[in-house]
Amino acid sequence: MAKAVGYIRVSTEEQAREGVSLDNQKARIEQYCAYRSFSLSDIIADAGISGGKNKTRPGFIELLDRVEAGQADVIVLYSLERLSRDMLTLLAIERLFNEKGIELHTVEGQVDTSSPDGWLNFAMKAFLGEMERRQVRYRTKRAMEFKKNQGAIVGSIPYGYRRNGHTLEENPQEQVVIRAVNDLYRDSSRLVDVCRFLKEANIKARNGKSFTPQQVKRLIHGYQNSFAKGHGKLGRHIRRFIEAVA
Repeated sequence: MAKAVGYIRVSTEEQAREGVSLDNQKARIEQYCAYRSFSLSDIIADAGISGGKNKTRPGFIELLDRVEAGQADVIVLYSLERLSRDMLTLLAIERLFNEKGIELHTVEGQVDTSSPDGWLNFAMKAFLGEMERRQVRYRTKRAMEFKKNQGAIVGSIPYGYRRNGHTLEENPQEQVVIRAVNDLYRDSSRLVDVCRFLKEANIKARNGKSFTPQQVKRLIHGYQNSFAKGHGKLGRHIRRFIEAVA
């Protein structure tokens, strides 16, 4: 009898909106495993946690540990998006499961990677989930741009300004800090030196803590980042991933 481990996840908003509570997911997974004659050893849960950041989900990390330890023959989910909506994440997970000889099943959506047809269904759902994720991001960006063009205050108020009704006005005290930061940066050209000066002068960021280099960058007029977009840590990891699986 195949050993199965279940994984369930829900955020507070999803639980209220979609009706896929943890108890609901758990019951459906138990029914599915009984129907398929799987020996369900455990159901790992991430309660009230978004699926956006994998490393912040303790249940998700535990699931990967169980897979690495060879403690399951089958992983069962309520639906594929409980695992992730990111296509790269899903494809990487399925490749890991495949390397370990582990099947991936879902109660909803008929995913069953034990067969080529089941894998095709998995791949299509991974693609559609990624499409939905990008559509939401695109629509949000366009909506924010429209509001900004209409003169609305969008997002957080930038350092150096404060809200005045529906508009922004300069914050004199913060403008002094910005001018000092730019003068210091022109003299030293090192972010750490600017941060050290601000700390020694007891000038704090809005959160009450010392300025970080990342925060200082935003205050420098025309700052040129030495790392182009796509050459950060994630980009390097993706490169290594591509080389490893090709």
